[in-house]
Amino acid sequence: MTRSSRSTSTSPAVLLGPNRCSTRSSSCRRRSRSGRRSALLPATADIERILAGIDGVQIAEEILGTVARVELAFVPDALGALKAAGYESLVDFDGTDTGEAIEITYRLRSYAADREVFVKATVAYGGTIESVWFDYPSALMPERETAELFGIHLAGHPNPKRLLTSDGVEPLLRKDVLIRTVEEVKAR
Repeated sequence: MTRSSRSTSTSPAVLLGPNRCSTRSSSCRRRSRSGRRSALLPATADIERILAGIDGVQIAEEILGTVARVELAFVPDALGALKAAGYESLVDFDGTDTGEAIEITYRLRSYAADREVFVKATVAYGGTIESVWFDYPSALMPERETAELFGIHLAGHPNPKRLLTSDGVEPLLRKDVLIRTVEEVKAR
């Protein structure tokens, strides 16, 4: 019968043996036990109050969290109102091809209140979205990437050039763009 040899590592955690966990921090352990997300969801009533003066807004609790669906023309107004209410950081910006249009998602966070809200808008294929770069500088590259990969245009962006591909390449993440075979890729 063979037996595993003792580790030659000099790490204190290895020397203590398997009963002690040296990698989990106490804050991580507390957060894991509570099952809490990294940011709490704001009350729908709070978001309704913040966006009350803006037309074309529907607010709902979804699996994702609190989602404000906003008509495309009113997105800058909605994001401006949320920024004034303390949602100072654009954490994520992305697009999804729904098969009928492109759905743009803005994920905003208030670090002071530890809250997070999602703003969604729909833009037609080949349509134009207003850049939010001046309010949220973190949108600079994600806006360019999303515009390029879904074939939409950016209005008011300081540098709306292509980021990942060259001119003539189809919007790669659109459902109507055919997937190329290995032979087609190698032939290019």
